[in-house]
Amino acid sequence: MARRIIATLLASSLLNVPSAVTPPTDCSDINIVAVTDHQAEIAAWALGRYEAAGLELPPLTIEFLNPTPTGCGNAAGRAHIDESPIRIEICWSNPFILLHELAHIWEASNFPEAKHSTFNAMRINVESWASPDVPWNQRGREHAANIIAWGLLEQPFPISRTYPNNPDQRRDAYHYLTGKQPLHDGGPPIATPDRHFFTPDRANTHLETRQ
Repeated sequence: MARRIIATLLASSLLNVPSAVTPPTDCSDINIVAVTDHQAEIAAWALGRYEAAGLELPPLTIEFLNPTPTGCGNAAGRAHIDESPIRIEICWSNPFILLHELAHIWEASNFPEAKHSTFNAMRINVESWASPDVPWNQRGREHAANIIAWGLLEQPFPISRTYPNNPDQRRDAYHYLTGKQPLHDGGPPIATPDRHFFTPDRANTHLETRQ
């Protein structure tokens, strides 16, 4: 079923972008609040990847923020799944970050708690599904978001800090989460971390905490 999307481009003289676009008056499933055309394009692309994969998202707002020391809770992005409507904040205009945060939304709506422990056991060094008392890379929920985001990439690259990370195990994890196959052939394995999108000790206080 086609989604109704409203994209609002905010005016910013500092960034030299066009004046604000007034959205239609009818309600929308997904609202994109962007500062630049590039951000709006990233959002449309990411939503298209979820649609191509058959992973339906609930109504939500995607809001791009200017990066600041406290923006997005000192993270690259945040998913506020307890708000109504659900809201995502993005402080880095990075396609993978948005896929990752959208994965939190999809998982919270579609992946049952009864499957959490089995998924955790498929991964390495996972201590809890979502406890803020363990590091980011030891939370099953973050592994799940990385796996789903990876599965939706057009050209997959290795994802660091959440392991195991060879293509077969990533495909198995993606299938267990979604019941589907990734949108690509798997890509190369990785032996050591090469990306640091997030700080290792950040808390996810805006995300629902589920052990």
